[in-house]
Amino acid sequence: MTAVSSPRILCANVRLIVQVLVCLFAGFHVFVLTKPEYPQSWYDHQRLMQLACITLSVAILPFLTSSVARQLFRALVCISVVLLAVLLAHGVHGRPVIIESLTLALLIITAVWWSGLIRTLELGDALLLAAQLSIAWYAAISILWLVLSVSNGLLPDPFAFFDGFVNPRLFGAWVTLSWPLLLLRPRLLKNVPPTLAKFLIFLLFSLAAVWWSLAFFSGTRATWLAAAVMLALTALCSPVSRRIALHGVLVIAAGYLLQQLLFVKMPLWMTGVEVSDALDRLREGASLSNRDVLWRAAWQGIVERPWLGAGPMMFSATNNGVASTTHNIVLQLAYEWGVPFTLLVIAATVCTLWKQFQRCRIDASPASVQTRLVLWMCIVGGLIEAQLDGLLCAPHSQLLFVVLVAWLVSLDESPPVRLTAIQENQWKVLRFAPLVMMLILWWAIWPELSNLEPWETETLDLTGVGHFQPRFWLQGVIFPPP
Repeated sequence: MTAVSSPRILCANVRLIVQVLVCLFAGFHVFVLTKPEYPQSWYDHQRLMQLACITLSVAILPFLTSSVARQLFRALVCISVVLLAVLLAHGVHGRPVIIESLTLALLIITAVWWSGLIRTLELGDALLLAAQLSIAWYAAISILWLVLSVSNGLLPDPFAFFDGFVNPRLFGAWVTLSWPLLLLRPRLLKNVPPTLAKFLIFLLFSLAAVWWSLAFFSGTRATWLAAAVMLALTALCSPVSRRIALHGVLVIAAGYLLQQLLFVKMPLWMTGVEVSDALDRLREGASLSNRDVLWRAAWQGIVERPWLGAGPMMFSATNNGVASTTHNIVLQLAYEWGVPFTLLVIAATVCTLWKQFQRCRIDASPASVQTRLVLWMCIVGGLIEAQLDGLLCAPHSQLLFVVLVAWLVSLDESPPVRLTAIQENQWKVLRFAPLVMMLILWWAIWPELSNLEPWETETLDLTGVGHFQPRFWLQGVIFPPP
């Protein structure tokens, strides 16, 4: 019986892994690389892809696993209390408040669900390989595009090069959340000959260097700062973490050399025209690029409404002429949700990260501790960059951050689920509550979605700024109400 069933189980696992890889690879392609036909669409496209991912999750996951039923019960209770408080404090007439509240609530719910699914089906290794293949795909297309452009006499420009991002700085956020994943060899490929194993390690190092060359070319100073701080914190963990941190330093150094070769020297050799170096942004030093304007506006709003805040998404109603996010997640939470709620979020985040840091130090399994460590690096790096950029507001980086959190939580052992008969009956109904929330969210965004491009163009003209400030759809600013 065992001899017969074992191959079947192995085939089922292989089939499942292949399906996950294909879906994730295709999803990344649709989410980032596929450009719709309507103009100036990227932020809208990413927001719709985020909503589509959440919709599929809350529609399919209720039928796949009940391993996180208790966690979901608690999450739904907490979210219901917070949503009720938001509606009482800010009213139901502000659709942007409802849209932002429901989106964040559903991201939390899906993170809990995804963590259970990843743990139950042991998808961590498949996720790692899928992420690395996706990065390789994007990096290969980028380098090919660079070579073709330069051979045709076109000099590389970060704002035109990163197709799929309304701003090359947003690409830096993507690198921050993903590059530590390239420091590990997938365990799915552990049973390969030693020669091939060394070659795979070399390929991963080269891919990470190319990824960092793109990060340097993007000119995202927040990414560089986040990497420096995150590597310093990682080196404090354990001997294993110090080796990984040193590996990361070597990757970044190789990425810098590649950036100089591919984006500075090669265009000069092939066109005879000198190209401006994206690293010139380092010469700006402590220049805040108008962030001080955003931070002062946020602080003024916090002082005026410290307890309950102005309401979710309401910083986008300031029409400050710079951006529709504060470029600091702490200030944004305090401005929109109030100081007490912000302090609770900070306390919960610090406590969780500290517990994961401790587990990285005491975990007895080298493979497990390294996976936990690189995920911890991704999340810490993302939180550091979120103090200077809108990493946790942009749909693509927001969704990736939630997936990383779910993946990290999935590494923790979950107690066995024992539901009483009453709880079983409650679960049959409550597991579809997120789907109802999702339907309300789609109803709330329909006025914009049904007339998106003309409405955005009209709003852009009325703001008088002359450029898009992405957050509340592409035009960013909630002015005037549609």
